[in-house]
Amino acid sequence: MSEEYSKVLELMEEAKEIFKIQGPFAGEYKARRIAFVGDTHGAVDVTQYVFNEIFDKVDLLVFLGDYVDRYPPSGVENLMIILEKFLQNKDKVVILRGNHESPITNLYYGFYEEVALKFGDEKVYEKFKDFFSYIPYVAIVNNYFCVHGGLPGKDNGGEMKLGIHSVDEIKSLPYPDINPDDPIAFQLLWNDPREGLDDFGFLPNIRGEGTFYFGEKIVKEFLDSTGYSGIIRGHEAVDGFRIDINGKVITVFSSRYHGQSAGVLLMDEGKIKRVYLYQDGSVKAFEGL
Repeated sequence: MSEEYSKVLELMEEAKEIFKIQGPFAGEYKARRIAFVGDTHGAVDVTQYVFNEIFDKVDLLVFLGDYVDRYPPSGVENLMIILEKFLQNKDKVVILRGNHESPITNLYYGFYEEVALKFGDEKVYEKFKDFFSYIPYVAIVNNYFCVHGGLPGKDNGGEMKLGIHSVDEIKSLPYPDINPDDPIAFQLLWNDPREGLDDFGFLPNIRGEGTFYFGEKIVKEFLDSTGYSGIIRGHEAVDGFRIDINGKVITVFSSRYHGQSAGVLLMDEGKIKRVYLYQDGSVKAFEGL
């Protein structure tokens, strides 16, 4: 095992100790200037751009999950860069878990094989699997509910109802949770918003068993009960961004290797700027929503 790759194992152990203190809920943050980074999936160039060009210009940087799997096979390096910065700036970097920080996806989307190849031992993956289980699911940032997937539902007499109404319910989730197996935690990582579901609570999602779509009715109920301003999430391979539910749900996708632009969402005193990184590496910013 090279010194480079042994370093990421050390970083994970250090970061895990911080995550143990945070638990499933990373905390509540307020800042003037914030950058939100969606799924990078090993896009080291995007992560480096964020740290080189954006990091010093913001007060808080929030990663919304999915650091590994898919292409390019640089999940180890991507994770290493993020964890190094996190450990150097614990109060400025927030790391949330995505659905690809899990053996459910790693065994099929490339990260398991990447680890086996780079470390020369497939058993090393167990260390990554353990580390992923400690990454928090949710943060509240400037009154926005930040999560990788979406709002979870809970079966109530055969009907799916909103599954959470406060961060206290997040804090009480089973932890650590490898897959995760808890249905609320699982849906926080896997569920998706959809327009046109006004008369429904949750509908089955094409992603598979235990995953759901949620619409305006659920978003309104959640925001009304919590007082939050909206939801910022990742999870879907959109062209940088997608705005749903009357602007209450913002999706950010930050890998430029999946047939679309990478997006980085900036918030400056409540005002939103969308930054697009194109396939050729050029950057263009669009003001406002």
